[in-house]
Amino acid sequence: MKVVLHLTTSCNLRCKYCYAPHAKRATMSIETARKAIDLAVAEGRRSACVSYFGGEPLLKFEMIEELTRYAHEAGRRAGARMHFRLSTNGTLFDEEILSFCRDHNVLFAISLDGDREAHDAQRVFKGGKGSFDAVDGKLDMILRYNPYTVVTSVITPPTAGRLYESIRYMWDRGIRFVAHQPDYTHPDWTPEHFEALERSYRALADFYVEKARSGEHFYFTLFDEKLKSHAQSPIKLGENCDFGAKKLSVAPDGRVFPCVQFVSDRADAADYCIGHVDTGLTPRRQELIAENKQERPQCAGCEHQGRCGNYCGCMNWQMTGCVTKVPGILCAHERMLIPIADEIGSTLWNERNRAFLKKHYKNFEDIFPYSFD
Repeated sequence: MKVVLHLTTSCNLRCKYCYAPHAKRATMSIETARKAIDLAVAEGRRSACVSYFGGEPLLKFEMIEELTRYAHEAGRRAGARMHFRLSTNGTLFDEEILSFCRDHNVLFAISLDGDREAHDAQRVFKGGKGSFDAVDGKLDMILRYNPYTVVTSVITPPTAGRLYESIRYMWDRGIRFVAHQPDYTHPDWTPEHFEALERSYRALADFYVEKARSGEHFYFTLFDEKLKSHAQSPIKLGENCDFGAKKLSVAPDGRVFPCVQFVSDRADAADYCIGHVDTGLTPRRQELIAENKQERPQCAGCEHQGRCGNYCGCMNWQMTGCVTKVPGILCAHERMLIPIADEIGSTLWNERNRAFLKKHYKNFEDIFPYSFD
């Protein structure tokens, strides 16, 4: 069981696409956080994960230190193996924080939207100054402590045409693990932006094939998640979306939700509360898990069923207000992306590319027993 702790709604940045609560600033108490950890340990039994989230969680680093030690002890008492995650904009990292993360196995993802032009278009400080230099200036230090650092990148209309330049910048800086996510909620998407995005995806596809041929180890979720869905069988509805089943998101006041996006200023978010750390989980949790496993009526007969992002109940809710109603923009994006990913897969499969096969086919040496002498 993974528990996401929204330690604070405060942040030192003012990212233009941020969905975190803004109406009022709040901080989780140590007592609430401990109860959330206890809940995760109890629900997870032999394994639990504590994920620090915000706002910007590193504003509460002393709290992270205390909670990590508490979680280790709680796991020891329960015989549970503990894991730790951190989502951060990266601007507050220093040697002390990175050393703590390394020593306590706190894995982290940093937000970096690409090169200077792409990043500063949307990730800014209060007052509008871009945050690129604040992150780029610490990348060498960050990667020295954690070479496997994951970078999360949000794609918006202004940055849709810069993905290739951005991935080249990241690659040259030593980043090998990138999770791209379009901001479907952005109001400025047009057919022209989607055309620019498709050109970017095709350029990135060529880059992916080039690096796979060189034997490099890397993971781009944009393509690799689609390739995995082909290689490891289609995804069943609700199977690839934690949505309250394997992940709980705890607001600063102790209310529990099925995903981070429901910790929100939106009035209808309260309908998705599934419990409280003081009183435990409610039957609403199972109701929502079951709802997220329902068929998406508008997707009936689609050739991309089982590989599409329509399974993401929280994304559907964010866009349409309904867990099972898929937004049209997501559908258009997946219809564009999946064929490009499949072209990558077809090329590398036919070439018997070892790096590709090893990544996506665990029994690849059985599939091609005479290809890797």
